[in-house]
Amino acid sequence: MTNKPRVALVSGFWGQNIGNAFFNVGGKKILQEIFPEHDVDYIQDQPGYRTFHNQSKGNPKKDIGLLKYLDVKYIVLQGPMLTVNFRNLWEDTFKHLKRRGVKIILLSAAMFKHNQAEVQANREFLKQYPPEILCTRDKQTYDAFKDCCEKSYNGIDSAFFVTNAYEPFVLDIKPYITLNFDRFPEPDIHLNNPNSSTFDYSFEALNYKWSLKIPKIQNWFSKKGKWQAYIGHLLDIRKLPEQIGEYLVIRPEHRFNPHITWKVYKHPNAIASDEPFTYFTVYANTTLTLSDRVHACVATLAYGKPAMLFTPSPRSYLFDRLGLTDIRKKPVLLNKDYLEEEKKKQLEFLKHAVASR
Repeated sequence: MTNKPRVALVSGFWGQNIGNAFFNVGGKKILQEIFPEHDVDYIQDQPGYRTFHNQSKGNPKKDIGLLKYLDVKYIVLQGPMLTVNFRNLWEDTFKHLKRRGVKIILLSAAMFKHNQAEVQANREFLKQYPPEILCTRDKQTYDAFKDCCEKSYNGIDSAFFVTNAYEPFVLDIKPYITLNFDRFPEPDIHLNNPNSSTFDYSFEALNYKWSLKIPKIQNWFSKKGKWQAYIGHLLDIRKLPEQIGEYLVIRPEHRFNPHITWKVYKHPNAIASDEPFTYFTVYANTTLTLSDRVHACVATLAYGKPAMLFTPSPRSYLFDRLGLTDIRKKPVLLNKDYLEEEKKKQLEFLKHAVASR
């Protein structure tokens, strides 16, 4: 048993979205930097966050509510938590923790849909239960809630710190690109096509002219919802290539649970895992990532490789915070020196905020 003061980092639900693990791992490294004399450990998130649970009803009624009993100095929440249902899931816990003097930190915080309903609901809640520190991952969230906390910072996503936390394995494999499309369909990809104007995307990368076409039927189902997207994948009878140009194709799946095997392994060179380190290795060794998953692109960029994002999700505002506004149009690279400077400034703010408590 440790005698150090403890910091609880709320985490989990990795299986239903492994991207959660990316900012959990990066977040733990941040906290270990700013709390060197503390013991920082993971603890499972509220049960109401599981997929397809009606969050407006709060957590399951017979759940014990373990988080409110934690005997810690700090509890840290991360990610796009600021939904319209944030109060429903957290008010009872915040009430108990505040009563016992536990300090609450919102790290890499963001809204989910980035709409006015979320702004209104969460401003009221955070005014009533102000966190000790608020560090956001996009400017929109920062602007909406910066005055709800005395110590606020327009920060970056914690997943950009994974390079400080984990050194991936080197792969003895031919050069490859990573195509990670969980919900939306993988585009049809053509290289050096002279009729590129007829495609949905066109850009130059890796010494090729890329032309991409989004399958209409599959895309229609994907836009309808998560479960409807599986219908679109089921109807997808394409034989997707094992190689594009000179590059092997590797296809990660970010949703391990529920493990819909036929979907995960429908196309060649698939890979899925219920832990994040396998994915860090894949993205760190890739030549290029094309993905509809925000954190597939974050990890790729953090490890110094180019990435392009294919999703309308406003949660992608975290890229705008680092000037990567073109990531939805073409592959982009993140300047390593710029990233390191942003990470350094964020750590300095957090260390100062903790020291001045």
